[in-house]
Amino acid sequence: MEDKSSIFKKHSDFRPQLKPSIWVSLLLMAIVPHGLMAQIQEGLPKPSDPIDLSDTSDLVIFIILPILVFILYLFWRKAIKKRNDRRK
Repeated sequence: MEDKSSIFKKHSDFRPQLKPSIWVSLLLMAIVPHGLMAQIQEGLPKPSDPIDLSDTSDLVIFIILPILVFILYLFWRKAIKKRNDRRK
């Protein structure tokens, strides 16, 4: 039977190793919310109404631009795949 002190010594050297991506994620989670809170200005009106899609600017910002970004992303991904296939 092992001595209790040897069990504690064996486990006291244990240090979990985290991947660099986890460290970056933890760092960003610690920094980003504080940076976002700093952007909220006092005394400015904040919109609380639902989006009015009959307004042209709302339609462009909330519907057309996201669809356009998604389509451009698909073309970009396809170009990357073609470039990788040519290299092989």
